[in-house]
Amino acid sequence: MIFNSVSSRCPRLMCATAAILVLLGAARVLAQHTVAPSPRPATTHWQGPGGRHEFGVWWGYSGFSGDIWGAAHSVRYMPTGIRYSYEFARHNQLWSLRYSPEITPYATITWLQPDILTNVVTEESPRLRSWGSGVSPVGFRLNLHPLASVQPFLSNNAGFLYFRDRVLSAQGSQWMYTIDFGAGVNIYHHHNQALTLGYRYQHLSNANISFHNPGTDANTFYFGVSRFLNKGE
Repeated sequence: MIFNSVSSRCPRLMCATAAILVLLGAARVLAQHTVAPSPRPATTHWQGPGGRHEFGVWWGYSGFSGDIWGAAHSVRYMPTGIRYSYEFARHNQLWSLRYSPEITPYATITWLQPDILTNVVTEESPRLRSWGSGVSPVGFRLNLHPLASVQPFLSNNAGFLYFRDRVLSAQGSQWMYTIDFGAGVNIYHHHNQALTLGYRYQHLSNANISFHNPGTDANTFYFGVSRFLNKGE
């Protein structure tokens, strides 16, 4: 039983790992072949593209669920996010670190409803849908090559979502706590504007505050746009 459980999880874990490595590898190659933009005006004391403050929005979709931590399968998840970030540390041309909290104004989730008595999902199980919103007050992003116009990054966020209905189980909860780890790339098409392509492996769970806590893991690919500025601009 243990071997079968581990072996069934390996392909999805490998897919998640491969997605992160591909994003970072591609971004690193682009960054090495990209000429760093000219420094910002001396009045802002800022080098490279972007700025100390970032305001952005993003849209994501997870068409399949993983099972590293979660047990609910066949879950589809589509979040939208509003992001703010603040750069508080930088190491020359190597890396910069940002505090990056987020608001999730709208997210939808669909799942196969288990049988109330047996808690088993079958092909005849109805697919249910709910929507919710939340916030991730804990968030950090590590940007690489901060002077380049193509910057790969690693990220993580943690927070909670509140849904209109009990999700993943009839005995579940409307509250779902979230934590995710991801990677992506910021592509600056202007000195203070960027496009973002990224991937997140996100765990959703009610942390056992209800009778049943199946939990699920979302493989979310997302696209975003951001604008940067410095104080006084």
